[in-house]
Amino acid sequence: MPAPVEPIPPEQMLGESDWDDEDLLTISEASERLAMEVRLARERAQRASESLVADPDGPDSARLRAEVAAEQQRAEELKAAADRILAAHASAPGPT
Repeated sequence: MPAPVEPIPPEQMLGESDWDDEDLLTISEASERLAMEVRLARERAQRASESLVADPDGPDSARLRAEVAAEQQRAEELKAAADRILAAHASAPGPT
């Protein structure tokens, strides 16, 4: 049976936090990071789903179902956040 799917901590994906420097992300950088997080959440959901298909009634099936649901919800929420950023950017006034 495949090993349990564990989320990857943000510091492993992005390195040390840049909040200490109070760096602000551009719309493009924020969108790219959100897109990457959406992709990773979907990949984790897919791996957990594949493990569940391999052993649907196994001892880890309840945990795997919860992982699939949580990662799918995370991906949806992140995608919605990315969409809100893009919509806000599109409706923002341009330079005068």
